[in-house]
Amino acid sequence: MKQLLRSPLTLAIALVNASLATNAMAQNTPKSKPVLEEIVVTATKRETNLMDTPIAITVMTEEALVQQGIANVKDIDKLVPNMDITIDSSQSAPVISMRGVRSTNITELGDPAVGLHLDGIYSPRPQGAMALMFDVERVEAQRGPQGTLFGRNSTVGNINIITKRPDTQELAGSLGVELGNFNHRQVRGVINVPVTDTFALRGSFMVEERDSYLNGYYDPNQWDTRYLSEDIRNAPLYTGAEEDKSLIQRARWWDGGADGVQELVKADEADFYNNSDQYSFRLAGQWEPSEDFSWYVAYEHFQDDSAGSADTIDCDKAALRVRTDEDGNYLDASGNISATPVPGSDGCERIYGPGADSYTVNVSVPGEQDLNIQNVRSNLRWDFSDSMAFVYNAGWAKQTRTQMSDQDRGITDWDMSIFFREATFVSHSHELQLQSTDAGPLQWVTGLFFFEENNDMQGGWMNSMASADYWNQSDRTLASQAAFAQGTYDITERLHLTAGYRYTRDTKEDVGGHNMSCNDSNPNLLEPELNGNACFPSWDREAFNSLPQDYFWNKGIYTSVTNNDIKGEWDYHNYRLGLDYDLSDDTMIFAYVANGTKSGGIGDVVVQYEQDPITTEYPLDENGERIVKKRWGNTYEPEEVITYETGVKTDLLDNSLRLSATVFYSDYSDMQVATSKPLFVTYSFERDGETGEETGEISADPFTVFQTDNIGKAEIKGVEIEFDWALTENDRLNGYVSYLDTKIVSDFYQQWTHATVDLFEIEHADSVDPENTALTTNLKGNELPSSPKYSLNINYSHTFDLHRGATLVPWVNVSWKDKSYYSIFNSEKHEDLFASETPDAFSDTRESVTNVNLGIKYTAASDNWSLEAFCNNATDETEFYWGGGGDGVIKGPVSMPRFYGIRANYRF
Repeated sequence: MKQLLRSPLTLAIALVNASLATNAMAQNTPKSKPVLEEIVVTATKRETNLMDTPIAITVMTEEALVQQGIANVKDIDKLVPNMDITIDSSQSAPVISMRGVRSTNITELGDPAVGLHLDGIYSPRPQGAMALMFDVERVEAQRGPQGTLFGRNSTVGNINIITKRPDTQELAGSLGVELGNFNHRQVRGVINVPVTDTFALRGSFMVEERDSYLNGYYDPNQWDTRYLSEDIRNAPLYTGAEEDKSLIQRARWWDGGADGVQELVKADEADFYNNSDQYSFRLAGQWEPSEDFSWYVAYEHFQDDSAGSADTIDCDKAALRVRTDEDGNYLDASGNISATPVPGSDGCERIYGPGADSYTVNVSVPGEQDLNIQNVRSNLRWDFSDSMAFVYNAGWAKQTRTQMSDQDRGITDWDMSIFFREATFVSHSHELQLQSTDAGPLQWVTGLFFFEENNDMQGGWMNSMASADYWNQSDRTLASQAAFAQGTYDITERLHLTAGYRYTRDTKEDVGGHNMSCNDSNPNLLEPELNGNACFPSWDREAFNSLPQDYFWNKGIYTSVTNNDIKGEWDYHNYRLGLDYDLSDDTMIFAYVANGTKSGGIGDVVVQYEQDPITTEYPLDENGERIVKKRWGNTYEPEEVITYETGVKTDLLDNSLRLSATVFYSDYSDMQVATSKPLFVTYSFERDGETGEETGEISADPFTVFQTDNIGKAEIKGVEIEFDWALTENDRLNGYVSYLDTKIVSDFYQQWTHATVDLFEIEHADSVDPENTALTTNLKGNELPSSPKYSLNINYSHTFDLHRGATLVPWVNVSWKDKSYYSIFNSEKHEDLFASETPDAFSDTRESVTNVNLGIKYTAASDNWSLEAFCNNATDETEFYWGGGGDGVIKGPVSMPRFYGIRANYRF
């Protein structure tokens, strides 16, 4: 313990000494510097001064969010130390990492590692972070375990969005308009109406539309063209250069593409992937019949009708690839044999054609998304005595998602897509609190928490040439109950002790859920006259494309593969013990130890039956039941982080400089890792790769499930320094510097799943063979994903005072993140395992990135209107948020290119 805390304590003492010395110097300087305004936060379930709150916390105002062009939670990561947010395009959801800890299971089975709260009310689905943020008072990002007060899945941090409340004092409102390139249009509006002296209403809304920033094409040469319009399906034959013809032929390898290769059709940017078409509104009421009672109720509605997100190719890594012919000879970019490898001969232009870059994408399935989120939030507070208050927070949320997206994007020979069909998630929560309100030496809060979520998840995966899978999970439930208490006692006037405890019991259950399959060996249960009584017309493109667009959306055509009836129950304990000491009226030091817990869970149940490999028949036992050979799908346990943290918060230079610094060490155990896990389940006849006809050979087919396991331990340590400095009355400088070191410290054996075919140069069947021990790798010593070692964020603005009180404020923001990894495999550390001559082309390294935003804002002398010009990503950096490997390339969601425009705001 002494060794663990020696370095943090040394740094804390040094920071304290520096602050005291600076304060002493400030005593001898004229008090001419401006004073920073006080910031009030609710990180401890009560209102406290940010600088008196012994927690690492970043606060963002609505003005700062609008200035940086931030419209939802997924874009705030550059403003928060040691926070990183990536995107999973297949689920339209962010993956939030804080201090190196994250959860990649964002299905209805998973739980986030960073809790998201709206007005203090827990939001369970990660898609909720995509909802528009508007008319907010502030956003609080708390780092470190927050389990005692905020509970569910606040393992390493918590994000709380606090909206603005109705005001009974005045009729007021505002209207803002933003216009930018990519045909960007955004409108925000607010109206506050005092109905009586004790009751007020507040309405607000935000609408955003923007064309896609991708260079998108529809490709009628791919296998599945059912979703394309007739003019695209009947596009004219390709008439371009013969040497470029092969770029399209690769999508028609089944017939050689010699005749009938069609032109690609440029997509309309307005409704293509990575566009924006969303709106949200909120209606809120606040009733305050007395100083002792208030009741706030809000209804919020969010709708996203965009095309969703598409992964694109990392062309910098693709340019490292080497092209070969069927005999293994190296080829140059023109296809001629070369004596040596030619990097770049098989890059993006070889896949998508001349001029292709990381924003180019070809699809045969247009993107479709219908994401609807509704929330009702209620906060009731009653100060029923001079020393205590009762608080009741209640929330109800419903999320419904219909989605369809292309998953291969013309990169692979196989045509794949994913869909969700009115997947519905309904949750409600209740939290009852008692709080102390007097000025005594003990300040405390205690309460009960109840949460329940009911999920109906309908969706599927299409392998358009061979089969389809359907996920029918109509009754998956989660229930959570907790009791908590936390108090702070003034041991002396300057020394304060905080202790907190929470007991939680979670239950997760699946009733009647199934994973289902549709292939050419299954009967068509709905329309047996179709496809020769088979569910799926394998290798018959004409028959496949004659099927209705919604054919595979009907679960009645599928045959059950798994029976997912399963239940898991866990209880766990969270604690916090801390001390903080006021060195002076302006400086506080603090230290604590706390743990955080991410709930255990359940997995899909997969059963492998005994089967005769020749007859493919299943023998029966004495009861007439199939004999079970193996069963997968057990529950997995909670994971835990224990954090030791110490820090200092101080106001310097006559309160013109605000400095916060913290040092932490975290011990992370029972690590949950979610991966696609291959399992041998059935036998089938192999098919000829050219004709698709059965060869008579028997092979074992792997069945892949997305499964979470507890498999490791990790150590995490870091430093976070935040500052806010009013240099002069007209100059403001703020930002942060952070350091993060993560390492897996236990033996951590995992079957390799990142770009396996390409790195090991093996066939796909071998890459998903659960018995291929050559792919089992010990990842001990690897870094955790999304954990850049160093990061930096600096904001600077200068105010020019113009005639009669008008102002002109130019500003600039610079954000830099060190390199990190997309996955847990850290491929560059295991190159001795690979057969590839160009492993860097398939690396899971995420390169460092610098991002610059800037603008200039004019505010009228009356302060009721303003006009601002802005430019985000001014240096036009290309950043990938997720680096999935496979199909010969690294790919993932890509950042928006340089984005610029103007915004105007009017207040009354």
